[in-house]
Amino acid sequence: KCYAYGDELKPHVEFLDGIMLSSTRDIAPSCVENVDELIERQEKSLVQLETKRNVVNDLIEKGKKILENPDKPKFLESHLERLVSGWDDTKQKAQERIELLQDTKDAWLDYAENNDTIIDEIEKGIEEIKKIKKRFNLQNAFDDLAKRQNIFNTTRDSIMGLYNKIKKNMEVMFLTLPDDKKKLIEKEVKALEEKLVVVSQFEEKVGKVDSFCNSLKEFDGSLKSINDWMVGATKELMDIRNASDKMAPEDRVARTMDLQEDIAAKVEIIKKNAENELALLPQGDEVPSDAQIFKEELIRITKYVADLQEKVRIECDNFSEDVKFWAEYKTGIKEFTPWLNQAESASTEGLSKPTNLQEAQALADKVHGFEKACVDHFKVLEAAEAAANKMTTHKQADAEVAELKGRYSKVKVIADEWVKKVDTLVKEWALLDNTVTELNAWVAKDKTQDGENQFSLEKMESTLGELKNIFKEKEKLVDNL
Repeated sequence: KCYAYGDELKPHVEFLDGIMLSSTRDIAPSCVENVDELIERQEKSLVQLETKRNVVNDLIEKGKKILENPDKPKFLESHLERLVSGWDDTKQKAQERIELLQDTKDAWLDYAENNDTIIDEIEKGIEEIKKIKKRFNLQNAFDDLAKRQNIFNTTRDSIMGLYNKIKKNMEVMFLTLPDDKKKLIEKEVKALEEKLVVVSQFEEKVGKVDSFCNSLKEFDGSLKSINDWMVGATKELMDIRNASDKMAPEDRVARTMDLQEDIAAKVEIIKKNAENELALLPQGDEVPSDAQIFKEELIRITKYVADLQEKVRIECDNFSEDVKFWAEYKTGIKEFTPWLNQAESASTEGLSKPTNLQEAQALADKVHGFEKACVDHFKVLEAAEAAANKMTTHKQADAEVAELKGRYSKVKVIADEWVKKVDTLVKEWALLDNTVTELNAWVAKDKTQDGENQFSLEKMESTLGELKNIFKEKEKLVDNL
C-alpha cells in the first residue's frame, strides 16, 4: 500500500513542482502585452491548481489513514509532508505571482495615462501663469490674488500628485522590467522632471503678486494714515493761532516746533512713498486708471504737506521773533513795576512840612526828582509796550500795560500836584524872605543920616501889610502840602 501510495503521489508532486517553477522563475516583460500573456498563463496555473484541489485533498486524507497503521514505513510521513507543504507553498507563490503581474499591468497602464494627464496639467499651468498680472484696485488685487493662489495650489497638487504616481508606477515596473527598458523609462521621467519647473515658476509668479499686493496695501495705508494726520495737524496749527494770546511766546514756539518736527517726519515718509510709487505703479503716458488714483492722491498729499510745512515755518519764525520781543517787554515790566510799587507807596505818604526856605527848596528838589522819575520810568513802560506790539499777538501784554498805565496815571497826577504846590510854596517863601531882607535893609538905611529924609511911615505900613499877606499865603501853602 505504501509503495503504491508513493507512486500515486509522484505525478502530483511533479505537477506542483512545475507550477512552483513557473511562479518563481524570473520574468522581464517589456510591454503591457507581455504582461497580459504572463497573467493569462498564471491564471491557467491557478485554474489547474484549483482543479487538482480535491484530488490532492483526497490523497492527503488517504495518506493520513495509512499513517495510522503502526507498521507504516518511515518514508511515508516525508512523502505526505512534501505533498501538504508543496501544495500550500505552490498555492501561495502562484497567488503572489498573479498579484505581481496584475500590479505590473496596472503600473504600465497608469504610467501611460498619468504621463498624458501630467502633460495636460503642465500646459494648463503654463496658461494660468500667463493670466497672472498686477491689479491696482486694492480689493480687486487681493480677490484676484486669492483666486491665483487657489489655482496654483490645485495645479501644484495635481502635477506633483501625478508625478509621485508616475514614480510609484516606475518602481513597480522596475521589479520586472529589463535593463534596456529601464533606461528608456528613466530617460522619459527625467525629461518630465525638467518640465516640472512650471510649478516653481507658477509659485514664484504668485509670490511676486502676493508681495506686490501687500506692498500696495502698505502704500495705500500709509497714504490714508498721512491724510488722517493732515486733518489733525491743520487743526493743531489753527489751535496754536487761535490760542496764541493765551500762551506765553515760549509755549507758542515750543508747540509750533513740535508740529514742525512732526511734519518733517511725515515728509520723510512721503519721500519714501514717492520711491515706492516708482517701484509699485506703472510709469509713462498709458497708466491704468486705478494706478492713476494712487498717483494723484500722492501728489495731493505731497503738496498739502509742503504747504502746511511752509505755513508752520512762517508761524514758527514769527513766534521766534515774539520770544525776543517778549523778553524785551518783560525786561521793561520788571524794571517799571518795582518802581511803580514804591512810587505808589510814596504817593500815599504825602509831603513833609518845611519850616524854612532851605527845607522848602530841598523838598522842591525831592518832588522834582520824583516827577522826573515818573517821566523816565514811563518811557521804560512805553518801550516795553512798543516791544509787545511787535509780537504776533499781544493781548495779554496789552491788558497788563493798560493796568500799569492806570496805576501810573494816578501817581503822575499826584507828582504833578506836588510839583505845582511845592514850586508855588518855594516861590512864596522866597518872596517872603526877599521882602523881609529888603525891609530890614530899608529900615537900617533909614536910621542913617542919608535916610532921614527918606523915612516914611506910610511906606513901612504898606510893606508890613504886604509881608503879612505873603506869610499867610506861605502858611496856607504849607498846610495844603
